Amino acid sequence: MGGGLVGASLAACLARDPAVQVVVVEKFAPPSQHNHTGPQDLHPSYDARNTALANGTCHVFEQLGLWQGMRQHAVPIHTIDITNQGSFGRAVIRAEEERVRALGYVIENRFMGQFLNQHLQQCPNVQLLAPADIGGLHYEGDQMVASVEIDGRWEMMKTPLVVIADGAQSHGRALLGIGAEVTPYEQVAIVTAVTPDRLHHNLALERFTDTGPLAVLPQTENRWGLTWCLDKERAAELMAAQDDAFIAALEQAAGAAIGNLTKVGKRYTYPLALTLAKEQVRPNAVVLGNAAHGLHPVAGQGLNMAMRDVAVLVQTLAAAREQGISWGDFKLLSGYLQQRQQDQFNTIQFSDKLTKLFSNRNGVLNLARNSGLLLFDTLQGTKRFVARHAMGRSVSTTLPEVAL
Repeated sequence: MGGGLVGASLAACLARDPAVQVVVVEKFAPPSQHNHTGPQDLHPSYDARNTALANGTCHVFEQLGLWQGMRQHAVPIHTIDITNQGSFGRAVIRAEEERVRALGYVIENRFMGQFLNQHLQQCPNVQLLAPADIGGLHYEGDQMVASVEIDGRWEMMKTPLVVIADGAQSHGRALLGIGAEVTPYEQVAIVTAVTPDRLHHNLALERFTDTGPLAVLPQTENRWGLTWCLDKERAAELMAAQDDAFIAALEQAAGAAIGNLTKVGKRYTYPLALTLAKEQVRPNAVVLGNAAHGLHPVAGQGLNMAMRDVAVLVQTLAAAREQGISWGDFKLLSGYLQQRQQDQFNTIQFSDKLTKLFSNRNGVLNLARNSGLLLFDTLQGTKRFVARHAMGRSVSTTLPEVAL
């Protein structure tokens, strides 16, 4: 349930085994049917935003045969520069120090959506229903039955496993009676693209300001993709500002590393909150992606953590098939979650605490932030650990071998 980046990726991974039948139920029309005039016309996963893909996520797409095509629309990150506005603290992570080609790759979500949907449409064992919706879920013996609405008619589908991957405001989660803890950050993100007067040299900037973090990621055509997290009042002012006033405010907030900007694209805003499902597994059901854990974009870990969930779930289900265990077996699904809990906890805590620490005007905390950045930059072991986690190397994303 849900054919966004996470749901479509899981479907593609499972479909590598020709004996597995997959149905993807998605309420939005496929990306190919959109003219991309604005976010209201797009699937929420395939809108104006860009994503920094960890190497582990790229490895999943590579195994699906999709990375070569996506790579043409992606820009590698060679350096990450982390600073605190108006202060001396600074930390730098470099690909060469980590002995990798890139710390990650930046790609617009719409391109990932196009490649994933084209791939699913070519898989003979995938039925892609879009637009369609699930109106009800109920148990029938050891199976789950989904009531699916397609073109105004209803169809009943029986399956050993339903995966809920329909976003933070999950309808599927509600159908199962699974609650969620939602903690608003009292911030919105302004998302746009800007063009500098110099080459970006594959530099990513993570800049912490008093009102929230500012992420600047290298994009194609020598652009920078911007995610600027601000309090609602300041965000409203900047959304209403003329382009030159917006650019001036951004240059001041971002510091010297961004240089002089010559152009800004259309701006969009998104509210920010931490959303955590109270349950991620039940008999015959798994909750994935933002439906399970919607994170603040500060560390760029939302999709990457979800893709690690996808990889481990696929590994778990493949092992179950070999052992003749039903995919709906609660002990099996609990085992998957147990494998994922530590990584999820670490990633969620890191993202949440980082957001709160660096969105605070307290002078004592400001000193601690600067000292922490300086210390981080000098401790190679700590920096390598964080870099390794950010690149998705803390969890194996190798998909199981299948007889193709």
